[in-house]
Amino acid sequence: MKYAVGPFVLAALLLAGCSAHGSSSASSPIVPAPTQLISNLGFDEAGFDSTTVAKVGARLSGEAPFMSPKYGRVLGYFKGKTSTTSEVVTLPASTPVRFFNVDTTLPHTASFLGNATQSMAPWPPSFNGSATKSAAGTAIGTPNFSTGTLNPGAHSVLYNTGMPGFYMIGCAFHYNTYGFRTVIIVH
Repeated sequence: MKYAVGPFVLAALLLAGCSAHGSSSASSPIVPAPTQLISNLGFDEAGFDSTTVAKVGARLSGEAPFMSPKYGRVLGYFKGKTSTTSEVVTLPASTPVRFFNVDTTLPHTASFLGNATQSMAPWPPSFNGSATKSAAGTAIGTPNFSTGTLNPGAHSVLYNTGMPGFYMIGCAFHYNTYGFRTVIIVH
């Protein structure tokens, strides 16, 4: 169960335990430790509000490709953490984003391959991105951006969607063999 505690309610609770002389009363309420309040308010382990973090899943096993009229065949990536159909992913600008490998046996990356346009993705003939993990907070449209290897069931550090644009993303391990790729539209 989640509880939202406003700043005035929290201040009232803290002051209720103190008298005018600075000693506490025997009937003072017990105030939860700050870490309990944070977890109850929906923050993740890194201190980010987990309700505002965009999530992008990656999976090859059992994933159906999608034929986008604008970008052609996309495979392996989808918005959220649960899907069996690949998609072109749309995310808001300047938003924290975390990538999840929801495959049970295969490692993946989410790596920047280049800019697409509103109506076309000039897909490289072979993987031309990086598999080296980018620093937390890096914008996904940054040249050489990559989550690095995401083992089965793992998730990335928090990155940022960055500026509005059309970004081709691919997997360093499965782009060449399976066409594991998508376009992430940031608006």
